Amino acid sequence: MSKSSPASPARDSATPLLVGGCIAWGIIALLFFLLFNAPGEDGAQPVWFLLGINLLETGAFLLASLLCFRNWRSTQIVSGRNVWFWIGLGLLTYVMGNVLFFLWGNIWGLDPAVSLGDFFYILSYIFLAAGMFKAVLPRRLNLETPQWLMVVGIGLGGILLTIFVNLAAAEAAVVPGAQPPALYLAQEVAPEAVPEAVPEAAPLAVPEPVAEPASAPGWVLMLDGLLEPLEDGVGLLYLIGDVVLLIIAGTLLVAFWGGRYSQSWKLIAIAAFCLYIADMFFAYAVNTGTYVEGSLWEVFWTFSAIFFGMGAVVEHSVSVNSRRSARRRRS
Repeated sequence: MSKSSPASPARDSATPLLVGGCIAWGIIALLFFLLFNAPGEDGAQPVWFLLGINLLETGAFLLASLLCFRNWRSTQIVSGRNVWFWIGLGLLTYVMGNVLFFLWGNIWGLDPAVSLGDFFYILSYIFLAAGMFKAVLPRRLNLETPQWLMVVGIGLGGILLTIFVNLAAAEAAVVPGAQPPALYLAQEVAPEAVPEAVPEAAPLAVPEPVAEPASAPGWVLMLDGLLEPLEDGVGLLYLIGDVVLLIIAGTLLVAFWGGRYSQSWKLIAIAAFCLYIADMFFAYAVNTGTYVEGSLWEVFWTFSAIFFGMGAVVEHSVSVNSRRSARRRRS
């Protein structure tokens, strides 16, 4: 008892510090989006803003993965070490996806239908789902009928919302955007102005060849060409992954609703909900061709990482304190 008592204050003080750090990270990310997400005069987001939101989001996922791996290394975790290994691995692969997405879009100036980062994102869904499922599997789900109806309702709601988002995006994308400007120009130009418009058109066409070419390596361009036919399949995998995570998150809320260990899994479920919300906004924006990096809804990705990290911290604290109190009762 005398050897373990000095270590307990240090461990107890680390929990509020880590939780407070996660909350502060989320507040900073929200304020950064709210204060600086206005586009510049050219309608594009500044480079420093895009770099900032990527650092906030990727850093949050990296921190959350390290906190999950801390639980995996601990022998006192009640929910099981493998649970946190798979969740931590899923968050780490999400970090890799973010890094590759930033390289493709912001460094190399590419906008492919499918990039290498998409495969890391899909792997992250698989690993996250595996970890969350392992948390539910050992528990005997003796749920009552209203609880099962709640889980089924969450799953059906997620599926219907996913279908609605894609159908609405398909309808919005039908409207052509190239022809109206051409008609407008054809009506705008008077016949006598045509001879003057011809010499003016030549200088206007000069900047296009001067545009900076993609500085991406050759293997990246070749890889983009090979992955482009997989666009439909990758999009379907994203939708399936979102729905699966949503259903597991609903099951976590119901299965861990009461008891000493419920708080951490409520946070994990909220993290999955935040990830689903951001993905739905992203799917709609991409399918309608209106996606602009740095939109306010992207903060939900950062919130998702923060809630994963907070869930890991709370789980570690509850597990360590419960084992310590059990030793004291036995002594």
